[in-house]
Amino acid sequence: MSLNYYKLDLLLQYIIAVAGQNDPYDRELGMIHLIKYAYLADLSYASQHNGETFTGLPWKFHHFGPWSVECFQRIEPALNSIGATQRTIESQKYDDFVRWSVDDDDLFDRLGDQMDLTVTGAVQKYMRMFGTDTYGLLDFVYKTKPMLSSAPGELLDFKVAVSVKKTFEDDEPEAELTMRQKKLRRQKFLDFKEKLNKQLEQQVRDNRSKTCLLPPRYDDVFFEGLAQLDAAAGNLPEEGEYIATFSEDIWKSKARHDPELS
Repeated sequence: MSLNYYKLDLLLQYIIAVAGQNDPYDRELGMIHLIKYAYLADLSYASQHNGETFTGLPWKFHHFGPWSVECFQRIEPALNSIGATQRTIESQKYDDFVRWSVDDDDLFDRLGDQMDLTVTGAVQKYMRMFGTDTYGLLDFVYKTKPMLSSAPGELLDFKVAVSVKKTFEDDEPEAELTMRQKKLRRQKFLDFKEKLNKQLEQQVRDNRSKTCLLPPRYDDVFFEGLAQLDAAAGNLPEEGEYIATFSEDIWKSKARHDPELS
């Protein structure tokens, strides 16, 4: 399947529009967020379409995640075309980086009407899961099937994620959503977001209540226990810098994709 730039732009625009439905502090997405959400949308679509992705992007195992140069290059023009806000954050330690955002309910509905339901469902699902949580998002995409079945530098094979789906003769194609169904879908999304926010607030309160108020006791018993543990571990290596090397075979080993081993 060849790359479809129209679908790619549409997907990037929809991702930022869905993020605009989040709370104000959780709406700005960076380049990494946009690329990873695009990957997850392609992955969800491919799982239902015999390994063919929605955009046709050539995804590659790059460093510790899926990457596409073409996707990266289309972010700025695609988001500028819908009037998304671009904010540059200056950093003395790292290169300056950009955050994108848009707050437009009509845009959210209009873009959603132009896309495949599998793709829109995937974007909304993963946006609810991670939002702007970069580390959680990166950890998740790294453990997806195409990533676990590939080695660094290789193109990702989405056929490994194809879902086993039974078909029946009396299955009917999904009808186009009516205006009422679209409003119900949007309200359902907002209700879920409110419910999720309440659960997160309760989790924060529960975690605070479990905080131990007693400081640790660094007494003789503590240090004696540490000494016994060190003795049981045997001779420790001298302090210094070391380089660990692994065989290239590790990328295709069962330890990466077999749930009984990993």
